[in-house]
Amino acid sequence: MKIIFILFVSGILFINNIGQVALWDPDEPRQAIMAREMSERSDYIHPYLNGRPYLEKPPLYPWLIIITSKITGELNEFSARLPAAVSAILLVLVTYQLGNMVVNPGVGVLSALILATNYQFLSNARESVMDMTFAFFIGLTIFFNYICMLKGKRWLFVISFVPSVFAVLSKGPAGLVIPAMVTFIFMLKRKEFKKYFIPFVAGCIVSLALSSIWFVMAGDAYIKEFILRQNITRYTNAFDHIESFYYYFHKLFVNFMPWSIVLPFSLYHAVKKKIWLPVIWFAFTFLFFEFSKSKRAIYLLSCYPACALICGIYIKDKWSWLVENVTTGVAVKIFALLLTVLPVAAVVFLFTGDSMVIKAFSEQYSLYIYIILLFILGATLFYALIKKSKNLSIVMLFSYLIIMGYFYGAYYMPVMDRTLKSPRLITDHLVGLKESRDIFTTGFSSAGITFYVGKPVQMFVNINEIKDKKRDILLIVEDDQAKNLQKDLDLMFLPVKKTRYENEHYTFYVRKND
Repeated sequence: MKIIFILFVSGILFINNIGQVALWDPDEPRQAIMAREMSERSDYIHPYLNGRPYLEKPPLYPWLIIITSKITGELNEFSARLPAAVSAILLVLVTYQLGNMVVNPGVGVLSALILATNYQFLSNARESVMDMTFAFFIGLTIFFNYICMLKGKRWLFVISFVPSVFAVLSKGPAGLVIPAMVTFIFMLKRKEFKKYFIPFVAGCIVSLALSSIWFVMAGDAYIKEFILRQNITRYTNAFDHIESFYYYFHKLFVNFMPWSIVLPFSLYHAVKKKIWLPVIWFAFTFLFFEFSKSKRAIYLLSCYPACALICGIYIKDKWSWLVENVTTGVAVKIFALLLTVLPVAAVVFLFTGDSMVIKAFSEQYSLYIYIILLFILGATLFYALIKKSKNLSIVMLFSYLIIMGYFYGAYYMPVMDRTLKSPRLITDHLVGLKESRDIFTTGFSSAGITFYVGKPVQMFVNINEIKDKKRDILLIVEDDQAKNLQKDLDLMFLPVKKTRYENEHYTFYVRKND
């Protein structure tokens, strides 16, 4: 029954409406393009992007998109996002099972819901990104390794590392390094190093051998670019996504909301109780990415199940204390009061705001029913905390967060899509223009535009690069960039349409007399 409930909640949060929003730049359409070009070329070994070999990432996620598109009958937004959504659901179930096994069933349910309702996990579960698949296979490997040690099945380590093969093929060698090091440190902590070391090493070798098959088949170019540049060089001497040493401390606090508020206390509590598996999982993964020179918030996704387990343990043990303690009790009640006030503030913004996005939200009349529901849930939570009702307050808190998650998919993403984020804000204007023309852009690149026009989109810097091209070309020029090219544009090209995308304005140009 608990598993059915978790599946139901996860389905509402992660799958609802995922096909009704365009693939957003930059990452989402890139995966779909690679899947499409693999299928068109009948080459399932070498990823291609915009007609060129794509050497930066392995092919597992495009493979999964190909599979889901075959099942659903079409490569579209739904089939492109479904692998991430399914991976998220399965990772929530893995977290549930780990909570049950490491502590008790109550912790399993809490941990699963905590994982499903934090901001970063929820948003990435609804996006066509390889990181969710990467996180799932890492979590599954750690789960299987834990079972091996719990049951004393030494040689099961040989096959328990198989999921890490898919983690490597999702994003790279970290897919083996993270679960292997977490398991290794856990073995040392349990003083079972000698008992499991040989089968553990054998499992790592099997994983390395199986994941190497694709790299060998793909060729030297992929090995040099992906392994050497995109992994080793990016980790030790980054060429992009360069952030400060403390970057992840800030990102974890913001993106694991609202549970990041109790995460430090939860971590201390788990260490005090000596529940080492989630502590080691979190600590190693966080530090592994913290010491990398290249940083992105999404990289931390693979440690979120550990964070959820740590918080689940703390809330299960300390909820009554959180409510009843003078200091923490006041803080928790203030938090509940803020949740109650938030829907009221939303109504004020809807009636007084004048931005295009806010006006679009105000037109969603069913949204007001949702706002009233959130107000009731917040007020009931506040009342339950005043009355020190543990069960009611927990139910109200999770109900509030689940409804907020539903809002993200049912209202926030569609509104942002049609007002600001959708590449279709550009490509819908290309009907009748794109079919017989080669398309060029300057000043920006968009995988989303490439996906929706269905053919390669080329970039140019100088007009001289394209002036000798055949007549039937179409230029998409960001208006600020056009200032530097205006003389040449006026001489050779004719503006035919204007549009906006991501708060920027664009003009379409064709050859004069075309």
